[in-house]
Amino acid sequence: MQGKIADFSIPDIFQLVSTQGKSGSLTITGDEKSTVFLFTDGRIVDVQPGRRDTRSLLGTMLRDAGYLTDGELKRFLEARGTGGGRKIGEILVERGKVPKEVISRYLALQVKECLFDVLTLREGEYRFEGFAVRPATWAGEPIRPDVLMMEGMQFLDEYPIYRQKFPPGPFRVVRRKGERVDTYAFQELERLLWKALDFSEEPERVYRKACLTGFEGIKGLAFLHERGLIDIVTIQTPEADPSHRIRKELSFQRVLAWGKAAMWMGTAVVAAAWIRRVLLSPDTVALFTGWVPFF
Repeated sequence: MQGKIADFSIPDIFQLVSTQGKSGSLTITGDEKSTVFLFTDGRIVDVQPGRRDTRSLLGTMLRDAGYLTDGELKRFLEARGTGGGRKIGEILVERGKVPKEVISRYLALQVKECLFDVLTLREGEYRFEGFAVRPATWAGEPIRPDVLMMEGMQFLDEYPIYRQKFPPGPFRVVRRKGERVDTYAFQELERLLWKALDFSEEPERVYRKACLTGFEGIKGLAFLHERGLIDIVTIQTPEADPSHRIRKELSFQRVLAWGKAAMWMGTAVVAAAWIRRVLLSPDTVALFTGWVPFF
C-alpha cells in the first residue's frame, strides 16, 4: 500500500492500518524527511524519526530532560553500535541507567510528537509494508492510533491560539518571585510544568523534563501565565528579516488549517463507514422492520 498524502490523508491512512489490524511499517515522507511508524495488530509500538530531526531521537530527549549528560549519551550510542545495533532504550534499561517506566513514557511522547509533526504535512508520500513486528518488552504498551488522532485534532485546533500568547522568537520562562502557590489548584499540565521549572528556564527543556509535547507545554505555560505565576523573558537576537518571519508564520498557519480540514474529513468518512456497516446492515434493517407492525 502506497501513494500520495494529497490523495489519501494521513488520518485515513492510520485509520485503515488500525481498523484492519495490520502489522508492519508505515513510512511517511515529506518536507525532506521520513518518519517510520511500526505497528503490531493495528497499534503503534515504535517510531523511527528522521535522522535530520535529532530533537525527536530518544537519546536526545532523555539528555534534554536531564537523565543523561552529553558524555553519557555519546558512550551509550557507541555501545549501541558495538552491541549488534540494539536500541538505546534497551541498553539504558539493561544497565539500570534509566528506569523502564521512564523509557516507556518518553517512547510514548516520541510517538505523539512524530505524529503531530506528520499531521502538518501537505505534500508527501506514504508506504505501508506488512510484516511481523514483535514489541520490545521494555517499550511499554502499544498505542491506539485513534486516541492519538483525537489529540492530533486538538493540536491542529488549539496550538496557534496558545502559541500567539508568547513572543514569536526565543524566550525564557521564570517563576514570579513572592507569589503564594497552591499546587493542589493546578491542572495536571500546570503541576508538571511548575515542577519542571526547577530544572530549566528554557521552554523546550521544561517540556522535556515534564514529558510533554510542545503543544501541551505551551498550553500549560499559558495557564500559568494567566494565573500570574510566571514571567516571560524575550531573548534578544540579531534582527532577522521581518518579512521572512511573517511569511513563515502565515505558511505554518495555513498548514495547520489544511491538516485540521483533513482530520475532520477523515472522521466523517469513518463515521459514514460505521453507519453503513452497522446501522444499515441486513440484520439491523430486519430488526427495525420487525417492529413496524407493532407501531
